[in-house]
Amino acid sequence: MSPLRALALTLALLVGGLITMFGVGAMSPKLAIDLAGGTSVTLTAKPLPEAEGGKGGGITGEAMNQAVSIIRQRVNGFGVSEAQVTTLGSDNIVVSVPGQNNSRIVEQVGQTALLRFRPVLQVGGAQPSTGLPGLPDLGELTEGLGQTPSPNPSAESNRAVAGALRAADDPSPSPTASARPSKTPKAGGKTDGKSDGASDETPGTITQAVRDEFAALNCLDPAARQGGDQAPAEAVVVACDKDGTAKYILGPSEVQGTQITKAEAGLPQGAGVGNWLIQMEFDGAGTSAFARLTRSLAGQTPPANQLAIVLDGVVYSSPQVSNEIPTGQAEITGNFTSQTANDLANVLKYGALPLAFEKSTVTTISATVGDDQLQGGLIAGAIGMVLVVVYSTFYYRGLGLMALAGLLVAAAMAWITVSLLGEAMGYRLSLAGVAGLIVAIGITADSFVVYFERLRDEIRDGRSPRTAAEYGWLRARRTILSANFVSLLAAGVLYYFSVADVKGFAFTLGVMTIIDVIVIVLFTKPLISLAFRHPYFARAERFSGVNRASLGMRPAVAAPAGGEA
Repeated sequence: MSPLRALALTLALLVGGLITMFGVGAMSPKLAIDLAGGTSVTLTAKPLPEAEGGKGGGITGEAMNQAVSIIRQRVNGFGVSEAQVTTLGSDNIVVSVPGQNNSRIVEQVGQTALLRFRPVLQVGGAQPSTGLPGLPDLGELTEGLGQTPSPNPSAESNRAVAGALRAADDPSPSPTASARPSKTPKAGGKTDGKSDGASDETPGTITQAVRDEFAALNCLDPAARQGGDQAPAEAVVVACDKDGTAKYILGPSEVQGTQITKAEAGLPQGAGVGNWLIQMEFDGAGTSAFARLTRSLAGQTPPANQLAIVLDGVVYSSPQVSNEIPTGQAEITGNFTSQTANDLANVLKYGALPLAFEKSTVTTISATVGDDQLQGGLIAGAIGMVLVVVYSTFYYRGLGLMALAGLLVAAAMAWITVSLLGEAMGYRLSLAGVAGLIVAIGITADSFVVYFERLRDEIRDGRSPRTAAEYGWLRARRTILSANFVSLLAAGVLYYFSVADVKGFAFTLGVMTIIDVIVIVLFTKPLISLAFRHPYFARAERFSGVNRASLGMRPAVAAPAGGEA
């Protein structure tokens, strides 16, 4: 198969695959915030003081990466696709939400994620009806980092499921679901001082308002699982699990995520596939509070022996407590995979990070401004393309038309590539990216110039046009590849060390450099070889671009009969 046919087939397969997998709408690039409009928030991280539960340490790369992960999940909870959450420098996080001008995002995106441990009072199905509830994936909390409880479901687990069903069907709190909270000590060793017969205002009591909220909660709605915990630690709250399979009534929080010093996912010795667990350790105050909390839960009937791990108002796990854990070292076991165990460990670690955030800048860009910028960028690109074409046609004549064809193929490949990257990896074309595409026009044209000049040099040395096309390519190839390698290297270094919009410029510049190599090798060179087999170019006619006059050579003069010229 010839290079031209291979290139045409590749383009056809890319376009066909893109339309088949993502639809016709995927044939247009996704636009970044500066072109589509939206909201951009810059958050500056600060160590959380020890008085507020922090460790008093500095801002680390691990802490920033965990913050990016949690904030990205929170932003996506708003139903916004392709939101960008990236670090800027060592202590800034930039959140960009294309196509959204929503003050709600600005208000909530910078809130420090709250990780809390709350006792489970009731468990119900995900729907707002009293039908059969969705069942949470129960694990087990055990003492000691070296112990490995059996991962298999037991009769006690079955009883926990049954208790959850009864609690969901009965609007009044059952003895196993709500008799505990009024005497449960709070973090710091204090109790609420109320008896079991306290009024509805007693912390830990399920009030009628809580029952109504629990009954109406629909965890199948993604909006109900987007988090944003604003309730006080001592309040009774309702919450969904992160997968939308169950809903909970949760008691007052007695242990905070900031009291965790370590959380890691791992496999116990001798465990089989799928038996992942999470090991965690608490600081001094957390050890005492966790011991009191697990003592109050151990020995109760399900679901009153469950402890919910709640991040921003969403239940990530609700393991059963089998016994008191006084050492500050615990394992969470259950039907965890490697991914789910590591995800939960990340949640636990994030709760222990000593970081708070303040909004440094908030920028809102309207879609109208984005359209104007995009239109200006496209006009600039069109002007650059026209100038290159006019110059190439004037100077290279027929060869200039081949350069125009190469530029059109490069533009088509760039459009397809950017569209494909947008669907496959969420890439969005920014104004800086448009600038990179425009600059790449000159790089592509430069490759044509190198080849054309080498070709013309071969003709000046006496070779025929058809032979010059081959020898000229051999001389130009190394120069073209070397120049493109330098451009690609520069784009890579710029992308690695730069931030924000400069990355978009470097990325598109690198992509277009690769496209330039593909076009010059698989399209331009084969096209010229094919064209020079035609008599018009083979005879170096006037507008071929390789005519003796256009090369600055004296026209050949036929010798007169019987003498010398």
